[in-house]
Amino acid sequence: MADVAKDLTAGTIRGAAQLIVAHPFDTIKVKLQSQPVPPPGQLPRYSGAIDAVKQTIAAEGPRGLYKVMGAPLATVAALNAVLFTVRGQMEALLRSEPGAPLTVNQHVLAGAGAGAAVAILATPTELVKCRSVHFFQ
Repeated sequence: MADVAKDLTAGTIRGAAQLIVAHPFDTIKVKLQSQPVPPPGQLPRYSGAIDAVKQTIAAEGPRGLYKVMGAPLATVAALNAVLFTVRGQMEALLRSEPGAPLTVNQHVLAGAGAGAAVAILATPTELVKCRSVHFFQ
């Protein structure tokens, strides 16, 4: 049970750190992907990623890069906790004896199992995240 608690804690911390670093990039990506097609003869809203960053900071300040971060923070932390926990449990199931090293195939299987568990949970949350960033533009 102590290993599960460690995996949950490590996954949660990793998820929060990941989001704090990656969310501005994701926000800009979604802004670029969801910008409307300009009428003929007009330029697009953003000429590229750097322009989108500059416009976002000019219009909303640095906080604009972290807009709509509450729900993703909760979900990314939870998803990483699930990822770490499922992988740890898969590794324990695949070991021939406690502490024995895993083969490459066993590592692949543990990672695939953890990835499948997270994919089932992540797909709907990613959809909501992308739609909410587009909605709040």
